[in-house]
Amino acid sequence: MERVLEVNNSYQLFYSTLSNLREEFHRNGRLDDSNAKLDEIIKLIVLNYYESKNSNNRFNLEYIMELAKKHFDSKHEVAKALRFLFEEVVQNKMFFNNDGTNIFGSNPTLSIQPSENEFASNLINEISKIDFNQLLINGESQDFDIINEFFGHFVRDNFRNNKEDGQYMTPQEIIYPVLDMVFHDILKDDEFETTILNGDFKILDPTCGVGTLIIEPLRHIQNYVNKLAISHDEKEIIIQKIKQNGLIGQDKVDRMVRLSKINMLLFGGNIANIFHGNSITNGSELDNYNSQIDLIITNPPFGAVHKIEELVDQERYSIINKLNENYNNIDSELIMLDRCISLLKPNGKLVIVVPDSVVSAKGIYGAFREELLRTCDIKAVIDMPSVTFAQAGTRTKCVILYLEKKNTTDNNIFISICNDIGYDVKERKGVPVKIQKGINAMKEISQTYIQSSMELKDSNSKIELLKPSCAVINQDKGLTDNFLTPNFYKADRINTLKILESLDKDKFEVKELREIVDFDVIKRKRLNTTEDIKHVSVLHVNPDSTINFEDVEEFEPVSKGKECFKGEILFSKINPRISRIAVVPAYEKKLVCSNEFEVLAPKQNVNPHLIMLMLNMDIVKKQIINLTSGTSSSHNRIKAEQLGSILLPFPKPTGEMFEQFKKLGDTIEATINKKYAAEFALNIHKNDLDNLIK
Repeated sequence: MERVLEVNNSYQLFYSTLSNLREEFHRNGRLDDSNAKLDEIIKLIVLNYYESKNSNNRFNLEYIMELAKKHFDSKHEVAKALRFLFEEVVQNKMFFNNDGTNIFGSNPTLSIQPSENEFASNLINEISKIDFNQLLINGESQDFDIINEFFGHFVRDNFRNNKEDGQYMTPQEIIYPVLDMVFHDILKDDEFETTILNGDFKILDPTCGVGTLIIEPLRHIQNYVNKLAISHDEKEIIIQKIKQNGLIGQDKVDRMVRLSKINMLLFGGNIANIFHGNSITNGSELDNYNSQIDLIITNPPFGAVHKIEELVDQERYSIINKLNENYNNIDSELIMLDRCISLLKPNGKLVIVVPDSVVSAKGIYGAFREELLRTCDIKAVIDMPSVTFAQAGTRTKCVILYLEKKNTTDNNIFISICNDIGYDVKERKGVPVKIQKGINAMKEISQTYIQSSMELKDSNSKIELLKPSCAVINQDKGLTDNFLTPNFYKADRINTLKILESLDKDKFEVKELREIVDFDVIKRKRLNTTEDIKHVSVLHVNPDSTINFEDVEEFEPVSKGKECFKGEILFSKINPRISRIAVVPAYEKKLVCSNEFEVLAPKQNVNPHLIMLMLNMDIVKKQIINLTSGTSSSHNRIKAEQLGSILLPFPKPTGEMFEQFKKLGDTIEATINKKYAAEFALNIHKNDLDNLIK
């Protein structure tokens, strides 16, 4: 108990010391950028740690004053002595990248002027409160864990209000639940205990940032090791071996490499395994780890475009090199995904944050997914809310992709939608600030995944939880083509499909919409609006599925519209949560319509008004909404391919039910025609009244 209190008190002091240093820089006023302050605090931590580890001297003001007298003839030249010591210490090889550059820059020094002796003294007095000597003499692995945890909290708490600093931390609201999922699977692996006992487990983040995603998984391993029936010393040897050889990171940004190395230093890890380099190009240190990594967890930047011809390397990019030769360019997110897979050993696991295009888009993304599904078992796909990375300056729609480097038959995929992450991000004076709000649904999603993985395998799609939506989809039987879009497999959509399957098969046959209508089969002319040609926009469709021709007559769009004809169905593809569906009626002028409409031409003499009404049925609308994609309502659309796959309960062509449907369609058509006739008559009466007054 005394040991626990001593540890907790020491590291509360560590945290408060770093906070005091930040305030000291703030009072000094010369550094107004949070990045610059963080850099200087890191330099002071390095000085204290290095001197404590490599000399018999306690790093404090007395020690620095002795150096000042020795090198500058006056013990009061504290600032000069502090700068001198730092410039000497950082020449040690541990502070150099693999390309020969120093992690503190080309001319590493402290941003303290030689004359700022009082300021330097205050900084030394603060940083010297952290007694690294005592920690290094008496400390064990858990001591470094705690100090590292406080360093992470310090960065997160004190530098979170700068947009650039948002990149330092993948939100812990994601990290902890996802790692619970991953280690639930890892601990079931028969070979895991042998790997751990040998100290051979390797964790990698190829875009490591501050290093959190390398260090956090080790905490799970430590918990596992601490429960093994071996001696305390044996446990320490295992953990130290993994810390020295099994924590690997790389980043192309200097500051990230610096932060990650210092984070690793404070964790008791080997900073030589943090590399400076580009992880998706050839020639980096990661080439030494091909097919050797047990776990990769990464949140890479994305959006860069590369020439596919630059990636002709079967070992590094096995999926890309199997794609069709017609593709010229490829986005960095696919390159990183392929590179990570090549780094995994067989049965190794990858957790990666990717834009939703990776699971949803067609073209090269679809071709990549096709090969990915042949190469790996997709364990889980989790759709994240757009606010997830808003503090880092992006609201790009992202998913968490979790896979294993093996390919089994009859694989089940856990697919979920997280709509609430437990916080919001608001702008305050132009700075994105994280505000706690709501409940983090990732915790429940993680627990649902764990529970579902313990159940017997089922080849049928299965709902695990309605809200947040969690479903298990069989890869061979349940996927829509090779799309992994979480919305496509939403729990309420699966419920809807089950309802359709349960209908009386003697009376109904469930048909895809493409079986009942043709999608723009004719080549339509594109025409401008004239006196004789009128343009129907999405906003002209009334809630009752009629067209507001009074507004159509006055509408003068800049762009051309595509031809549409009597009896065709206009279906608004944009934001289909608001239903805008209408049948083109007979009209005295030629009609064209907006490109936001999908024009549907009924087959087999089916009354278009009946189809229109069926598309508005609740059981059909749920399918439509779940098959939309986009980051906001203004960009939310359903594509023709997905619209065509919508299932409708259609009566069999013989029997009473068919006749009832046919009669209902005729009735709807007559009712709508009466409404149009009444509106036209009413408009004539209005015009007559206007003429009487003139």
